[in-house]
Amino acid sequence: MRRSSSLLAVGVLGLTAALTGCSTVQQAAEDAASSAVGEVADAAKIEALKRVCDPVTDGTLDASDITVLSSLIEPAEAAGVPSNLLDPLRELAASGDAAPQAAVDRAQQACDDAIAAAG
Repeated sequence: MRRSSSLLAVGVLGLTAALTGCSTVQQAAEDAASSAVGEVADAAKIEALKRVCDPVTDGTLDASDITVLSSLIEPAEAAGVPSNLLDPLRELAASGDAAPQAAVDRAQQACDDAIAAAG
């Protein structure tokens, strides 16, 4: 009887070790997947930031730039570009054909800062 109890205990310990090992492997896989998803999201956010900022990078804004800018704000927001950056760009998009230079300058500075920080 003692021998079968010992074998049972060894079996339970072995199963526990195997399950713990599986749990560790599963956690490592989940962590790696989460990290990969985070990296993809960050890359998408940076790409959206660059695209939405592109029309103002040269410090000027014409009617075609405003059209492009208007079409990029919503996707940039969906990609996670912060609203404090998008607000000056929204102002420009709403300005019609005559964007005030001061607004262009604010948007350009906000874009430069955000792109530098995203790095």
